[in-house]
Amino acid sequence: MYAKKREGIVITLSDKRLLNMDEFCIYAGLGSNVARNVAEATGALFRVGRRVLVDRVKFDKFCDENTEIEKE
Repeated sequence: MYAKKREGIVITLSDKRLLNMDEFCIYAGLGSNVARNVAEATGALFRVGRRVLVDRVKFDKFCDENTEIEKE
């Protein structure tokens, strides 16, 4: 899976709880617009100042409990 190196330390996406939008797109296998819509619909979107992050645990829990997202 995707890994990020920081000062010799490798961090994989499965080790992180909050993913930025680029990482979430890779994790979910979605494009950027659909990924943002899915993150909002699942309640996994998390904002810290100007940063937009996605809570991987909430997204995984939603995926485990549901089979599809209904379009409004």
